[in-house]
Amino acid sequence: MTLLTGRSLQLLASLAVSAVVFCHAGSAWAQLRIVDYNIAQNYDIANDPGGLDVIFAAIGAEVRNGFAKPIDVLATQEADTDGTDAVALAAILNGIYGVTTYAAALVPGNGVSGGNGLPGLVYNSASVSLLGTIAFGDVGSGSTQQPRSTLRYQLRPAGYDASADFYIYNDHYKSDNSSTDQARRNVEAQGVRSNSDALGEGTHAIYVGDFNVYNSNEAMYQTLLAAGPGQAVDPASFTKLYDTQSPATALAFTGQVLGGMDDRFDFQLITGELQDGEGMSQLAGSYRTFGNNGTHTTDGAITTGTGAAPEVLTALAQSSDHLPVVADYQLPAKLGVQVASIPASVSAGAAVTIDVLIQNLASAITALGADELDYTLSVTGDLLGGTTGTIAALAAGQTRQFSLNTTTPGLKSGLVTVSTNSQGAANALFTLPVSFLVGGGGEPVRTVIAKDDFDAPLNLTSFQQTPTAGTYTAPASGLGKFQVGVSASIPFALLDESAGAFPTDALGVINAAKTDAWFGVTDTLDNAMPANNPGGEGTATWTFDVSDASALEVSIDMAAMGDFEATGTNRDRFDWTYSLDGGDFLPLFTSSVDEAASATYTLADGDMFNLEDPLSMTPTGGVAMQLSNVLQTLTAPIAGLGDLLTLRLIAKTDGTSEAYAFDNLTVTGLVASFAAADFNDDGFVDGNDLATWQANFGLPSGAAKNQGDADLDGDVDGADYLAWQQQWTGAGATAAVSTPVPEPASALLLLWACLICGRRHKNG
Repeated sequence: MTLLTGRSLQLLASLAVSAVVFCHAGSAWAQLRIVDYNIAQNYDIANDPGGLDVIFAAIGAEVRNGFAKPIDVLATQEADTDGTDAVALAAILNGIYGVTTYAAALVPGNGVSGGNGLPGLVYNSASVSLLGTIAFGDVGSGSTQQPRSTLRYQLRPAGYDASADFYIYNDHYKSDNSSTDQARRNVEAQGVRSNSDALGEGTHAIYVGDFNVYNSNEAMYQTLLAAGPGQAVDPASFTKLYDTQSPATALAFTGQVLGGMDDRFDFQLITGELQDGEGMSQLAGSYRTFGNNGTHTTDGAITTGTGAAPEVLTALAQSSDHLPVVADYQLPAKLGVQVASIPASVSAGAAVTIDVLIQNLASAITALGADELDYTLSVTGDLLGGTTGTIAALAAGQTRQFSLNTTTPGLKSGLVTVSTNSQGAANALFTLPVSFLVGGGGEPVRTVIAKDDFDAPLNLTSFQQTPTAGTYTAPASGLGKFQVGVSASIPFALLDESAGAFPTDALGVINAAKTDAWFGVTDTLDNAMPANNPGGEGTATWTFDVSDASALEVSIDMAAMGDFEATGTNRDRFDWTYSLDGGDFLPLFTSSVDEAASATYTLADGDMFNLEDPLSMTPTGGVAMQLSNVLQTLTAPIAGLGDLLTLRLIAKTDGTSEAYAFDNLTVTGLVASFAAADFNDDGFVDGNDLATWQANFGLPSGAAKNQGDADLDGDVDGADYLAWQQQWTGAGATAAVSTPVPEPASALLLLWACLICGRRHKNG
């Protein structure tokens, strides 16, 4: 048997030269070329293929939308019930392209034919997978029965998952045009719709076959187009351009139906999901009756037209009494993601960005061959960034970025997610857990060294104030720490009670809703009789341990409200100075009053008040900032190094209509940062640190970091080993952390192995 004649080889070569892009049958390209063809089972295809090789080669070489492509799926009617015709057709296609990838679908055992064979299917396994075949329908000769089983095929494009599956319903409906014939066609269509509707909304289905329908008003045709989950759409029309029967007027083989081109019997109807341009969809303008460009003579042979090369038209007229119906389909996008190497350890405060290459990997022949990829990049945890974008098929990938949050030292982690909601897209979700260590290599890291938030001070070695707490007896005077609900009384100028107990309140810098402690100053001259502080000046002094830190900075949250005085013996002032290790006091924050200005203050209940002569504060080396009755953070540098930092506030204010308050007095500085599991503080978490942990494993209490206590809970246990395992860098390691940290069970197994090794060493 000759499956590919010399003339068909020559034809394929000549057509391929004219194609804009030609795809080999062995390649899994995104586009699918699907063909429906009633092959007229009236001769032995295996022994006498006639011109089928020429026809199939010409279909594969035909250019539409800028590309040519071999047949991917061939649905047939009037094929042998035992499947031998489908096997022969697969052999022809394999012979044309020199491949072995074309295969025939098996005929289900319950497939029944009342004559003229059964539907069949041949597919290129390099481009689609056949997942299943079923036969259904009430077959018989009765007026409510269909003449042959319906064959339904479930297929999946190569390289995609179940979301890209599609179905082909293959039918050879009852011929002729009596009312009984029409009724039997409608019975079969009803069975098809019942089956496809049951698949639910969103199903991608193609209804192919020899419908034997004479016009669009017939019940069978309207049943397929009726509303419902499986509603069909007709991409074409009942016009001469789409007629499929008969291409012949002269008998070429016994049983061939003649009569010339005058009927549209063969179809590829589709569900709406295949017409929306998303995911798998039929390409606009690709539906055609092969060989028919509308130039043939009505009721004449197809050879009277110019819809294909003369030898192809001759083959069409001699091989069947139907013409093939061809349509091309785009396939869904494919998400591809590559994340650049992520360093295992970075310096605190460093700007570290990570590139993410996002691609649409659908292997289209042209940009029309695959859906665009709509994607979202998002991150969680200690990662920053996120974006969205769209990538067309064949377009270059897009490089996006996220960054590592390095503001504070320690072990950090997060999740990188790239997802797409493009219909049926392959690899639609990409996730990558990452971890990295900030600081810990001995480099300087800005850290909170000391603070007094008036609730839980840090490294505060001493505090003094003059006059001492409790000195003032007048309710409007005060210097010191206050807390709503705790302090016996709070001067009214300091507290804003407008939204609570005192709706008519017109002065206050601390909202009464604030529950933690703070420091306030008002009327230091004291309006008691006799005055408790006749000198009028108040001071407060803090001393902090700042040893081993450099580049110190002081931040304070400050607020003020009132009509302040800029001149005179009792001018209002709130000046901060500092001293290192008992040296001279230097300016830190210096207050000033602008008597040419005014300020508007908004209290907690929303009432607004405009007062003259607002208070401003100038950090050393900075610019003046006007204070309001809302706490705002001011920061000033400390010049020099030392072990003890003393901060001093000198305040003087006369009268009960001015108030100054502050909170969160914080000292930061650069200190050498070492990872919690860097037990020898050499800048690396490595085998030396593991040896330290092994040597001290089991210490129940009193352990220090240099003994293997990473979490500083006083013992050396498995938790400290896990910290070592998570923070490991090795000497100078900068490896990417695309490999996830072992699950707890795995880590415990490794821990057990380490313990065994340690015991063997001791026993040895």
